[in-house]
Amino acid sequence: MERVQAALGGLVVVVALYGGYVLVRTLTRALYAIVWFTETVAMFAFALLIGYVAYRVLWGVSDDPRRH
Repeated sequence: MERVQAALGGLVVVVALYGGYVLVRTLTRALYAIVWFTETVAMFAFALLIGYVAYRVLWGVSDDPRRH
């Protein structure tokens, strides 16, 4: 009976280790996806900002109320 309990205990340890490994891999991939998405959105937002500033500078559009 002790051998069966030891075998079951060993199996529980192996399952816990493997489950932890799978959990860590899953969380890591989810974090990579979140970081990639955030970087992509930030890059497009920055490109829009640069485009807007270039438009305002190159075409001379001003919010200055004295120019109207």
